[in-house]
Amino acid sequence: MAQKAETAEPLRISRVYPVPRALAFEAWSTAEHVKQWFAPAVFTVPEATVDMRIGGTFDVCMRGPDGTEHWSRGSVAELVPDERLVLDLRAEGGDGKLLFNAWTEVNFSDEAGGTRIDVVQTYVFADMTLAPMMVQGAPMGWSQTLDKLGEELARMAG
Repeated sequence: MAQKAETAEPLRISRVYPVPRALAFEAWSTAEHVKQWFAPAVFTVPEATVDMRIGGTFDVCMRGPDGTEHWSRGSVAELVPDERLVLDLRAEGGDGKLLFNAWTEVNFSDEAGGTRIDVVQTYVFADMTLAPMMVQGAPMGWSQTLDKLGEELARMAG
């Protein structure tokens, strides 16, 4: 008998940045840019692989202040340049064990004076010990991550 997958409510977060959609999309599109922002405030991104095409790799290593590495590994599931990006991600713990899957939908739209980015992330837990606690912290983590995205976009815009 198949076991029922445990899930959490989807995370929904939006931000508006004073840059054109093409620039906002570019920040998601290369490892060089992703390394600058794709992690909460106290984390760094020492490694990233971004192959921006359907089925392409989207892997990010987030390193905590204690040196522990947390990998988000996955692929590009949908891609409409400057409009929509969907990532099929697997979050792994420091030991490489699967913690949860995160279906991540990112929509880019014009907003007065810039670009609105809407992120919706849907979760399926693999590890019932750590995953629920990590997902519970996702709103704060994404808020900090999108703050860092704003800093990267300001740098990119010059």
